[in-house]
Amino acid sequence: MSLSIRQLQIIHTVASFGSVTSAAQALGISQPAVSMMLRECSREAGFPMFLRKQGRLQPTAETRVLLIDLERVFDGIERIGRLIEDMSDTHVGSIQIAATATLANNILPAAIAEFQKSRPRIQISVKTTDVPSVIQSVVREEVDLGLALSPLAQHDARAIELCTADLVAVVCPTHPLAGLAMVEAGDLTPYPLISFSRSQPLGALVEQAFRQAGTPRRVAIEVNQSSVACALARAGAGVAVIDPFWLIEARENGVVCLKFAPGTAVTAQVLVSRGAPLSRPARLFLATMRRTIKSLQVQGLL
Repeated sequence: MSLSIRQLQIIHTVASFGSVTSAAQALGISQPAVSMMLRECSREAGFPMFLRKQGRLQPTAETRVLLIDLERVFDGIERIGRLIEDMSDTHVGSIQIAATATLANNILPAAIAEFQKSRPRIQISVKTTDVPSVIQSVVREEVDLGLALSPLAQHDARAIELCTADLVAVVCPTHPLAGLAMVEAGDLTPYPLISFSRSQPLGALVEQAFRQAGTPRRVAIEVNQSSVACALARAGAGVAVIDPFWLIEARENGVVCLKFAPGTAVTAQVLVSRGAPLSRPARLFLATMRRTIKSLQVQGLL
């Protein structure tokens, strides 16, 4: 018959103190209760647990063998207890995030930096990838949170809106359009257009805006990242119509940002699994992202 965890705890504590009285005090139970449980342990194990020598209880040879593993067991239990205390205080844990490059570069850094100030022991892992992989990682529950821009193809994740802003046009400072406060789709037709495939969320939005304006969208340079579109515009290769999120950290980095008409909203979204509840660290981080975005909006960066 196996001994219970409580019985093993009695053996471990008596061995540590060498006294039934001290063990009883440490465990918060009576001395007779400890003595009775020791007798039960010996009877169930089939050998004595302790022998009295020089006024102290000394573990038998068999018990000394047990104590090697018992030390590891109760050290582990103590560590688990400390971990549970820390986790209940939401100061220990991990958060797995999959994000598209734009959001990984321009919203996540500020949110993570703010989050780390109060919870530095929570480990955060960020995987930068494309939209289909973000969705797949969330649906498969490989990550806690996914970050992507709308519009998204039909998916099985739950979408939580973070913020919405309009598409913008980006040109180099010497471009003929650089002095305008706003440009319309038709204003871009004389210049090479830097844009995305219509199969991408941003490409679909830009296509929709040009269609709404009654202007054909003729793509001169096709890209799949806002960072590349912005770099090409900066170099004078043409006009890029991109999401405004990429410019949060790069508004003064050699480009001019223009309002674009017709106004076309793009939404930053958090994707979470429909089948699994968010962990407490993930919920806290989501709240931090919301506060970070409000701060960016107050500063006029969004």
